[in-house]
Amino acid sequence: MTIEEIRYDFTEHAEHFRNFFSKILKLMIISKLNCQESNKTSAIYFNRIIDNIDHCETHRVKYGKPMIFTKFFHFEFTYQSIKVIIKITGKYIIDIQLESIIPDFVKFFDELSSDTKAIQWNNTRLGDNVLQERIKTEKDENSNSDSLSIPQQQSEEKIQQEIKTIFFLLETFIETLYDLTSISPNEKNDSLIGKTIEIKDVSLIRKSLIIEIVIDEKIIIINLSPKKNKHISIILDNEDKTGNTIKELIIQHKKF
Repeated sequence: MTIEEIRYDFTEHAEHFRNFFSKILKLMIISKLNCQESNKTSAIYFNRIIDNIDHCETHRVKYGKPMIFTKFFHFEFTYQSIKVIIKITGKYIIDIQLESIIPDFVKFFDELSSDTKAIQWNNTRLGDNVLQERIKTEKDENSNSDSLSIPQQQSEEKIQQEIKTIFFLLETFIETLYDLTSISPNEKNDSLIGKTIEIKDVSLIRKSLIIEIVIDEKIIIINLSPKKNKHISIILDNEDKTGNTIKELIIQHKKF
């Protein structure tokens, strides 16, 4: 197990802090993405999400039930592979604690976070031929089932639109966390300055992303869904109702 604590001070480069924060949160989310392979709807939507993240693939792990996780660049993630805890200790100053069973990941994380290039997601990067082949393969795999998780008449365009909604929700979720790290702790309890933040799990269940976020060791569980009338719901909140604050801000800022 490799453990390292790194401080990034953007006091003299404040204009880069927002992009850095967004990149770190994206990396944390990507490293925790997973779904149960046995749920066909989840597997199809998970594959579509991964298709839209540059340098990202899937790999399978058996935890009692077959699970699908992400492979980002050449690093394969599982539940135990990486733990990242961030803490905004001052304006434009962020402390990051990394724990990883992957020896080279801490170095990779530092290099990636220091790179000026952004992590690109919500980009459709599959060609039509590849996409159609994947759809055909998924239908063949489901052909022996009594019923399909996703009806064949449901168009690929609708699936892609729902995936875009998920990415928009994720972007707004990250922006909301950034806004809460910009609030003075003397003004509101909602401020995340001085608090530890960990993305513990991001599970895709059918079409919804269930995000388990830990703030100062208190768990908040958020459901992001492409459903038009219920894009976000809070499954579990902390005493400060931070989850509800995140929900309200996402509802205010969403643009879809």
